[in-house]
Amino acid sequence: MISFKIFCSKYVVVALMTLVALPAFGTLPVRSTSDNGTDGNEDQWALLGRTTLVGLSANGKSVKATRQIICPNQDSVNGACTSGEYLFLFQIQSTSTNVFVNVGKLQGFVKVDDPGTYGVMFCNDANDQELCTNDPNDPNFTNISGITFTVNSKNGSSVSFVVPSFHNFPVGSTPEEGQGLTFFIKTHQKTALPLAYPSLGIH
Repeated sequence: MISFKIFCSKYVVVALMTLVALPAFGTLPVRSTSDNGTDGNEDQWALLGRTTLVGLSANGKSVKATRQIICPNQDSVNGACTSGEYLFLFQIQSTSTNVFVNVGKLQGFVKVDDPGTYGVMFCNDANDQELCTNDPNDPNFTNISGITFTVNSKNGSSVSFVVPSFHNFPVGSTPEEGQGLTFFIKTHQKTALPLAYPSLGIH
């Protein structure tokens, strides 16, 4: 006859295993535009200005996207971030649901939660010259709470942001801020050049 003690122990182990197996949910790391630099010194941090808006589609889903490249250490010289640290911004607009925003061909990406090497870029009045998410009335970041992030390869070259639904964020205070959900990925290349330009797609 199995003792009650053994019976309970088995179920405690099973319960703990179940908890470990559950996916982790929580708000993504956030970053403010002023963490990258401020108005007036754009020549130090703005490596590549925002691109034109392009459409991406797959599996019946579609988004509009633009991107930008920042030198987070404010060390932009001759077309490179001299430290080898690059911040890639991806601003997305969409009415589709359950969209995987896939960023590939990354070099030198390591997932760090705090301070985040990935997450959502938010607008700040001290820097209104780069792409960002304008959401001043949501201090608890509830509008991004359902978004998750995964690393798809062992070397960190491919990652995904999974968006259940896109909040309709208001237009930024300047054209440079754009409009939409703005993700960031921070990498550290062994050499500043050549720049590894990431791919962007959805599914």
